[in-house]
Amino acid sequence: MVNWIRGAIGLATFGFINLVLFLVLNSPMNDIFYTVSNYSTQFGVASSMAPILSMLRVIFGLTFVLSMVGLIVWFFLGAHQEEYEQY
Repeated sequence: MVNWIRGAIGLATFGFINLVLFLVLNSPMNDIFYTVSNYSTQFGVASSMAPILSMLRVIFGLTFVLSMVGLIVWFFLGAHQEEYEQY
């Protein structure tokens, strides 16, 4: 099998797993952030918790976005690995 076909199959598989993980973990993370936000409001520290929760939401989303970017870079680097090798 050609190297880039193997890479494309791997990219599609890992991309699908990454997407499923994001969809599955998104709801519990929103529940956790919502609960922390409610308790911080009850304890009077909501103003200091809001930026932290916002940062954690961004980090959670960027984890999956950068993982997908890493998969695409891995595909391009792996597909051209043997391009200039001649025997």
